Amino acid sequence: MKRVLFTRILVYYLIIFTLLFTALELYLPRFIKHNYISNLKEDLIIQGRLIAEQIPPTFSDNLDNFCKKYKEKTGTRITIIDGSGRVVGDSDEPSEKMENHLYRPEVKEASLNNIGSSIHFSNTLQKDFFYLAIKLNVDLNRGFLRLSVPLTEVESEVSLIKKGILFSWLAALLIVTLFGLFQIRRITKSIEEITAFSQEVAAGNFKRRLFLKEKDELGELGKNISNMAQELKTRLTQSEEEKYKMEAILRNMSDGLILTDTKGRILLCNSAVKNFFGIESDIEGQALIENLRNEELVKTINKVVESGEALSHEIEVAHPKELYLMTTAAPFYSVREKMSGVVLTFHDITRLKQLEEVRKDFVANVSHEIKTPITAIKGFAETLLEGAIDDRENAYKFLETIKNHSERLNSLVSDLLTLSRIELGDIKIKKTAVNLEDVVESVFATLTDKARNKGLYLEKQIPHDFPKVMADRNNLIQILLNLVDNGIKFTEEGGVTVKVQSLRFKVQNEKEIIDSSIITHRPLLEYLFEIEVEDTGIGIPRKNLPRLGERFYRVDKARSRDLGGTGLGLAIVKHLVKAHGWDMEIQSTPGKGTTATIFVS
Repeated sequence: MKRVLFTRILVYYLIIFTLLFTALELYLPRFIKHNYISNLKEDLIIQGRLIAEQIPPTFSDNLDNFCKKYKEKTGTRITIIDGSGRVVGDSDEPSEKMENHLYRPEVKEASLNNIGSSIHFSNTLQKDFFYLAIKLNVDLNRGFLRLSVPLTEVESEVSLIKKGILFSWLAALLIVTLFGLFQIRRITKSIEEITAFSQEVAAGNFKRRLFLKEKDELGELGKNISNMAQELKTRLTQSEEEKYKMEAILRNMSDGLILTDTKGRILLCNSAVKNFFGIESDIEGQALIENLRNEELVKTINKVVESGEALSHEIEVAHPKELYLMTTAAPFYSVREKMSGVVLTFHDITRLKQLEEVRKDFVANVSHEIKTPITAIKGFAETLLEGAIDDRENAYKFLETIKNHSERLNSLVSDLLTLSRIELGDIKIKKTAVNLEDVVESVFATLTDKARNKGLYLEKQIPHDFPKVMADRNNLIQILLNLVDNGIKFTEEGGVTVKVQSLRFKVQNEKEIIDSSIITHRPLLEYLFEIEVEDTGIGIPRKNLPRLGERFYRVDKARSRDLGGTGLGLAIVKHLVKAHGWDMEIQSTPGKGTTATIFVS
C-alpha cells in the first residue's frame, strides 16, 4: 500500500514539476518576445517621429528615394501612405505598384489613436514583420508613416531559449525523481484521512470527526485540525448571526448611519443616508467630503478625532430636497482601545422644524391680527369716555370705527374656528348631487353688490347641459365665495369669471390619464372636471405662489388688511378642497390676473 502511495505521490509530484516547466516554457518565450516587441515599438515610435519631421510637405513624383535614404540610416523598412491609403513612398518596393494600405490593421488603428501596430506575414519578403504606423500632420491629407522590421532575430532567440528550457527540464526531472525517492518516507493512510477531512471542512461539512490511531506528529496534526474545524464552525455561526442582526438593524433604520475612519474615509453607509443626500452609487471606501460635500461634517469628524468626545449639531441639506438633520458624531474604539474612527448618525428633524416655524408664525400672526382691532376698539372707546361722546359728529365716526374693528375681530375668530373645525374633522363632508349653476348663482347673489360698487362684472361660463356633481353644497358655496370674494378685492378693472369644463382623457398603458396639455406638472390622477375662478386683478408674483394657503399669509399685507381680509380665506378653501378629496392649484401673472383651479374627481 505504501509503495502504491509512494508511487502515486511521486507521479503527482513529477506531473506538477512537468506542468511547472511546461508553463515556464510557454510563458518565458512569450514574455521575452512580448518584451522585445514592446521595446521595438518604443524605438520605432521615436524613429518614426524623427522621420515624420523630415517628410517634405510637397513632392513631385513619389517619396521612394526619401524612404530609401532613411532606411539606410535606420535599417528599417519605411512606407509613406496618404490619407486615402495610397502608397506614395516605400524603401523596398516601387510605391506605384503597391496595393492600397488604408485597411491594414496598423493603419486603421493609427487613424483612430494616432499610433497603430500589428504583426503579420509579409507576402513580399516571406517573413513575419512588425509594423508600426504613425498618423502624419503634413500635407498628405493626414496620411501615415509606416515602419516595419523582420522578427527573425527575436524568433532565433526564442528558439534558443526553448532548447535551453528543454535541456534544463530533462536535467531537473532526473534530479527531482531521485530526490523524491529518497525523501518520500512517511506517507500513510493518515494523510489520506486528513486530506479527506480537510476537504469536507472546506466544503462546509463540520459534522465529521477525525480520529487517528497514530500518536506521532501526524496524529497530533490530525487532532489539531479536528479541533480547529470545530472552533471554526462555532465562530462562523456566531459571525453569521451577528452579520444578519447588523444587516437587519441597518436595513430597517430610519435614521442615517455612517462609519468612517479617523481620516474621514467611509467604512459603512446605510440606505437612509443615501436617501437624505441623494446618493445612488456605493460610496463605501471613498472620502466623506467627496460624496456628502458638507464641510461641517468633516470639521465635526476632525474635532471628535482630536478630542475623543461626542458632538451633536444640526445641518441643513439642500439637495435633493431641503432637510434638517440632527447629526451626532461619536468615536469608536478597537479591541486595543485605540480610536478606529467615528460613528455619524443622522436624524431627520425637518418635520419638527416646520411645525416649530408654523407654530411661531401662527402665534405671532394671531397675536398681531387680534391686537390691531382690540387696540383700535380700546383707543376709540377711551376717547369716547374721555368726553368725545358729546361730540356727536365725531362720536358717530368713532362708534362706526369700533363697529368695523369688532366685525373684523368677529370675522377673524369665526375663520379661526372654522379652520380649526375643519382640521379636527368636526366639519363632515356630505356629498349630494349638486347643480353647479345654482351654486354659482348663489355666490354671485351674495357678492353682486360688492362687485357693482367697484364697477366689476361677475360672469359664469357653465355648459347648459352640464351634469350634477357630487359635492357638499354648503362647503362648495363657501369655497367659491372665498375665491370670488378674493378676486373682487384685488381687481380694479374687469371682473371675475367662474368657468366649469370637463377634462379630456386619453388611454395610455391601459390606464386613463389626464391629457398633458391640461395638467403638465401634476401626478397622473383621474379628474372628471375642473372649476376655474379667474379674475383680471393685480396678480401675484411667482415667488409668492407656493405660500398661498398658509394661515395669515398675505402677498400685500397692508392692502389685504385694508380690504378686510383675515388671511385665512385661502387656508379654509385649501382644507375644504382637500376634505372633498379634490386638488387645487393657483396660477397668476402680475398685472394680468389670477386663476384658481379646482380639479374635481
